[in-house]
Amino acid sequence: MISSEDIYGPPVPDRGREQNPGRRFRRPPFKRVILWALLVGCQFAWGELYAESSDASAEDKFVSGRLGLGAITTPRYSGASRYGAFPVPLASLRFGDFAYIDYWQAGLYVMGNEEKTLGLAIVATPRLGFNEHEGERVSGVMTRKSSIESGLSLDYGSDAGGVSLGYLHDVTGASNGGIVRLLGFRQIEISNTFGVEAFVGIERLSSRVADYYYGVGGNETTVTRPLYNPGSATDLNAGLHFNYDFGQKSTILFGYEVTRLGDSAANSPIVERRVGNLFYLGYGWRL
Repeated sequence: MISSEDIYGPPVPDRGREQNPGRRFRRPPFKRVILWALLVGCQFAWGELYAESSDASAEDKFVSGRLGLGAITTPRYSGASRYGAFPVPLASLRFGDFAYIDYWQAGLYVMGNEEKTLGLAIVATPRLGFNEHEGERVSGVMTRKSSIESGLSLDYGSDAGGVSLGYLHDVTGASNGGIVRLLGFRQIEISNTFGVEAFVGIERLSSRVADYYYGVGGNETTVTRPLYNPGSATDLNAGLHFNYDFGQKSTILFGYEVTRLGDSAANSPIVERRVGNLFYLGYGWRL
């Protein structure tokens, strides 16, 4: 008697489930709600943006700021002692009063007061992942995917400085977690050609985000790497973004950022250093 194995061969094991049985993330039911809210907000804001740009006079400059290309040096993963360098676009742009790109974050305002001092924006920012080749302590661990975190941010202030409070959620399905972030910034024009933007912030990572990027699963343990679930974590960060303008349109963009991991993340067996530094340098154009 001929069996199914004689025709199709032996059954293939489900490798996807075997790779990480101890780390299972269920997608929260409100993820679709968030995506739909972002879509509706973008559509509304784009309509307002188009109407504003149509009414603007020819002398008004809709896009302003600086755009360039450079190199960035940063830890190979959050908590790593080794650094890596790679090319990166550099942008500090404003699109009228409705949208902006500020290096590692983009925002689109959907609500605001007439004085332009208070606004609600849809924001998005990346979070870098890593694989087992990024350092000794992560050798043999599962790949942590990079993600895009997006959500709402309530901003108060002006171009010279202000504060923002926001909630962002992973919309790419890597960690399926969220963060609460409080950020303050200040822009200083040192001279007509030299300026700096300073910021300081605090982030509260949900247990899903912290566990995904700093935890150790059951199938990742070794003699020196025990099972670890950090729970939620609180990180501190600060930075300086400089610009030096010269010539007719040229500018030099450079900056420094520092991040200090909270106790629960810093105590992870895969973390080598609690404090990570980021440097970047590039050439750009003034728009």
